Amino acid sequence: MTLPSAIPPAAYRPDSVEGGFLAGRAEAVGKVSRWISVVLASPRYWRLRGEWLDLHQEIMGRVVESLRRERFDAAQDFRTYVQGVARFTALASLSPRHRFGGSEELDEEDLAVEPETEEGAISRQLARLVLEEASEGCQNLLRAYFFEERNYAEISEFMSVPIGTVKSRLARCLDGAHRVLRGSRSKRGETGAG
Repeated sequence: MTLPSAIPPAAYRPDSVEGGFLAGRAEAVGKVSRWISVVLASPRYWRLRGEWLDLHQEIMGRVVESLRRERFDAAQDFRTYVQGVARFTALASLSPRHRFGGSEELDEEDLAVEPETEEGAISRQLARLVLEEASEGCQNLLRAYFFEERNYAEISEFMSVPIGTVKSRLARCLDGAHRVLRGSRSKRGETGAG
């Protein structure tokens, strides 16, 4: 396992897990490694078991790079962040077609978030509903912004359009998503109590 060898950015306290991870302290590196292993060992990634070691290293590298760029908000839960990076990386390995700009149809398994709670299961169902109803362009844009966590500048560069265009297209896609969710709620009310 490669240990990070950088001085933590000022945004991360040296006594925090993220600060210790960037400084290469064994305890913090071990903790992050265990968090990643928990994700990779889940049943949905068993098809990747031959790649676990490589994926583990790739995820560690992504977390290091993300911290160096100060993308992690230290006010948030670092474990959740690390495991989100791990899930995204594993999903990308399962379905290379879903990388930014992919145009093949989404299936339920690809949209699934590990349902650790009832809220996670509900979020997964809502995301699936929204993406099923979205145009291909909106699917790609929503996936890039929310699932791949690309910023406006990265999307703008990839799409070769101004940042303002990315923002307005994303706003239209989100308006469409809200309409889908409102429609779903009203249909549920019509068929619910009656």
